Amino acid sequence: MDKPTQEKQWIIDWQDQVFDWRDQSNRSQQLLFELDQGNQYSVVVHSEEDKSRFLELFLRPPETAIISPDGGLLNNIRIDENLLLPFSYHGLFTESIEKYIIEIFELCGLNERETHDLLVKLPSQLSTYEKRLIGFVRSVLMNPRVIVYDSVWGGVSKAEIEQIQRFDGLFRRYSPFYTAVYLDFDTHLNTQIHVNKTFII
Repeated sequence: MDKPTQEKQWIIDWQDQVFDWRDQSNRSQQLLFELDQGNQYSVVVHSEEDKSRFLELFLRPPETAIISPDGGLLNNIRIDENLLLPFSYHGLFTESIEKYIIEIFELCGLNERETHDLLVKLPSQLSTYEKRLIGFVRSVLMNPRVIVYDSVWGGVSKAEIEQIQRFDGLFRRYSPFYTAVYLDFDTHLNTQIHVNKTFII
């Protein structure tokens, strides 16, 4: 059976939920995302409600993966179990995945011993940056067409921000034409990201 043709564009029809009588223009807009071209987008929201609504409209598993501020980890299981859970659930676990995990962490600057020490921890034992690192590695393992970087700049040091900025280039070694979407609040607009287009919603 032929695989269904993947859409090359995703269009989100965005409508503000709060009507402002002082400004009755530009209360709705179309957000156009060109896929499989290696593009980077910035989506700026002004509230947690708008962020949640955007994610509900945009996320399309398994084509999308998301790196949440807390890594999106299950707190009652170890990091290695968090990483392998999707593969175990779908019966896709192989020894090559374990080698792949070590390889990705090595690209992120961790040697094999440091990776092992990290994998046996619980999420509560990790720093904010480490949780986002785990979220990134899990996203790479899933090989999505789109990764959403959700509020990844807050609560980390300048050096850790520089490490997070490297995530995009690291994944492009495996999937050079994937689409990156940086979702955040306007207070983080000064972060140095070279995006193709910015949507302010």
